[in-house]
Amino acid sequence: MPTRAKGEVLHEYIVIGRKLPTEKEPVTPIYKMQTFASNAVIAKSRFWYFISMLRRLKKANGEILECKESVLLNLRTSFPVNDTDSLDNSYGSAEGIYGRFQTSADVENDYFPLLISL
Repeated sequence: MPTRAKGEVLHEYIVIGRKLPTEKEPVTPIYKMQTFASNAVIAKSRFWYFISMLRRLKKANGEILECKESVLLNLRTSFPVNDTDSLDNSYGSAEGIYGRFQTSADVENDYFPLLISL
């Protein structure tokens, strides 16, 4: 099953599942996974695919507790709308402190942010 079909938009899903309780093991661990998929059905399928490789757990012996879409910040809508507005961010690394200055025009035109050493 493809993760992304041509032209579809990927969404981030948070899937929570667990192994079904038995008499020997009444309390089972809960597993949480964040995945990108085009819809909830594919997100659940990816959860079972990866959990079967990481743990001894199959879909027949488990259940999905919750599958919800995570709210992500879209860069194009989270930046200021006016061309005069900008985003100024600074961070430290092993080489020194860097400042990132980015205007909304840079985001609109898909330019890389400018890294300026302070």
